Amino acid sequence: MAYDNPRFWDSGHLDSEVHRVFEICNGCRLCFNLCPSFDVLFKRIDALDPHRAEAEGKHLEGGMVEEHEAKKLLEQVEVHTESPVSLLEAGDKERVVELCYECKLCFPKCPYVPPHEFAVDFPRLMLRAKMARAKEDGIAFRERFLGATDAVGMVMTKIAPLANGAAHNRFNRMLMEHAVGIHRDRQLPAYADESFLTWWSRRAPVESPAQPNARVAVFATCYGNYNDPEIPKAAVEVLEHAGCAVNCPEQVCCGMPKLDGGDLEGARGLARKNVEMLLPAVREGRKIVSPGPSCTLVLRTEYPELVGTSEAREVSEAVMDLSDFLLQQARHKKLPKGFKTPIGKVAYHVACHNRVQNLGYRGRDLLKWAGADVQLVDRCCGMDGTWGMKTEFFQESLKVADAAASRVESAEADVVSSDCPLAGLQLKQKTGRPVYHPVRILRAAYLGEPLRSPRGGGGVDLPPAADG
Repeated sequence: MAYDNPRFWDSGHLDSEVHRVFEICNGCRLCFNLCPSFDVLFKRIDALDPHRAEAEGKHLEGGMVEEHEAKKLLEQVEVHTESPVSLLEAGDKERVVELCYECKLCFPKCPYVPPHEFAVDFPRLMLRAKMARAKEDGIAFRERFLGATDAVGMVMTKIAPLANGAAHNRFNRMLMEHAVGIHRDRQLPAYADESFLTWWSRRAPVESPAQPNARVAVFATCYGNYNDPEIPKAAVEVLEHAGCAVNCPEQVCCGMPKLDGGDLEGARGLARKNVEMLLPAVREGRKIVSPGPSCTLVLRTEYPELVGTSEAREVSEAVMDLSDFLLQQARHKKLPKGFKTPIGKVAYHVACHNRVQNLGYRGRDLLKWAGADVQLVDRCCGMDGTWGMKTEFFQESLKVADAAASRVESAEADVVSSDCPLAGLQLKQKTGRPVYHPVRILRAAYLGEPLRSPRGGGGVDLPPAADG
């Protein structure tokens, strides 16, 4: 349902829609193993169903029965039409909502998504429920803090050594857990002492090719801007190596952390700013390339609805995933190889928000093109930006990551890679091995300085500026 539909905020309609979708999901159960939301939902429905044992034949004892006995038993069977979904209480439904971390993997798996007449969009419904609660109860301090990525990032990069040191102090982490609700054991991303946008503003101008292979504008993401500027820096350098004319317009957070916290108007405000700042680059004929799968997803799929203008649609249609763009350049022989050192064996984790955009495994294919021996890790890491940082979901988040971490370990790779830096943070917490964006691995190979992911290696663990 569109954000501006008058029924979007109607509590009665929301309750009815939650019941309708839960009924459909219970009858299908194709997503039973995708995330904690479905696991909790189906187990709770089964626990509440007074006729479950009878429906499964568990009331019968003695195993096989003779035909005449079966006839008598069938005569005693009662048909029950009431749905156990009706027995769910408000607390049961709220638990399902809060456990949805918007990986969106159920959407491409579901046979009933629009344009099917059932029009099931489970993650959008869960997001709607969070927004309705935020509108009724107000946006909690933790959600405001985690959603203020630019404000927090600008401050923390100015005091990066102090901020990063404080993140390793056990007493400070206990205070953070009580004050903000970020688990004391969560490894947090470090802040850089200079943001990417500051680096870009002081960088010596690079003359654009007279006839560039492509004209691009880099959307750095909050994580790339404040936490790991080496990602967008590598993007700039590899794009220029491909003969592209590169620009980096002013920009703000894509808005996903605010959406996750139920702050619709806050997300809309950021979306409007980005559309205004990115539109001139789009009208110059530039593609907007982003190294962050979650940011790419929001820019491409949410902006047309959040902003609701032709300009927003114009910007969204120009957005591309960075690995996807570079792979296209490579396949058209516009990105040279010429690597000084081989990349080696890579365990490549595919981000959920890349999978739901139906991009294919672009990061993996890009690394294969570069000569790497790549093993795919195609399991959710359970991080979802800020969700895996929260005290009450931290352990659940680590449980979700078990399968992905196990596959990383069994790959015995030289380097671990993911397009999503927060997925990398989660995998590093589970395996002790640093994780790198594919573009950083490419740049290092060009420079003859191959990246490696030794156990216990990698930079500093630090506080959040979560942009999926």
